[in-house]
Amino acid sequence: MTLDAMDWVWKHSQSKGNTRVALIYVADQVRTSAAEARLGRPELMAAMNATKNTVRDAIMDALKLGELEIVQPSAGRRAALYRLPGAVGYSRKGSEVDPLESRRGSEVDPLQGDTPSGRGSDVDPLESVEGQVSTRRGSDVDPLPHPSKTLASSEPEKLDGFQICQPLVRAMTEAGITVSWSMKPADWLDIATVVQRAGVPAMVAFARDAKAAARQKPRYATFFLRGGWRGLPPASNVPPPRPSTAGKPPHCGHPDCDPVSRTREVEDDRGLRSLHNCPDCHPTHAKGHAA
Repeated sequence: MTLDAMDWVWKHSQSKGNTRVALIYVADQVRTSAAEARLGRPELMAAMNATKNTVRDAIMDALKLGELEIVQPSAGRRAALYRLPGAVGYSRKGSEVDPLESRRGSEVDPLQGDTPSGRGSDVDPLESVEGQVSTRRGSDVDPLPHPSKTLASSEPEKLDGFQICQPLVRAMTEAGITVSWSMKPADWLDIATVVQRAGVPAMVAFARDAKAAARQKPRYATFFLRGGWRGLPPASNVPPPRPSTAGKPPHCGHPDCDPVSRTREVEDDRGLRSLHNCPDCHPTHAKGHAA
């Protein structure tokens, strides 16, 4: 299905430039006969290595050409569902697209011929024929492992950096650290490696401190990657001690006060930001008032 959709874009699409790249990526994600794929804007930005506006313009151009449809618009955390109408029911099979598909069993491709091959033949020495049944390696009759299965199992799985980083993206946004996640695929893999080693909480805490100490507001996630995420230690297996809530005053409700740490981000005369204990509800100040 994916190859059929991509073949349609390559051979029949009238799109150009970034619009064509966007359609190719949508086709690459098609997994149903309806030629539909659910994709989020950040995923398209990462795949095209382009900005948000570039991706938006490419999608709009594809919609105007009639080569892309939005079946379901995005809502909340649910990504939009796209369809390639021209690829619905399209098949690349046939003599012009894939001549081997229509000539299986011929001299070009004897692997699917009507006559079964024998063990030790030039066609397939890994198979034997008992009557009309072909016995493959790895079965009860021939317990030797099939070489293709052995090779496939030894290949390492490809790391999906974009998917691994999604919990970090959500946690950063919920912590009030809003940055652009437009970056190269290699950067996604680097961040995914840190997520697996150090964990999301440690990366968010580091980003919060780095943002407070920065002279200018960070605009891209790569700022934290190059600023120290790579050097974070592995996450500890020992759970942190549970903080005591005895005598802890209620949260003051100030918009700049973090309800967990009871700290505020304060900017000094030089424009540097730093965290200070909240004078209204931090436990240390509460004890001082009580005294």
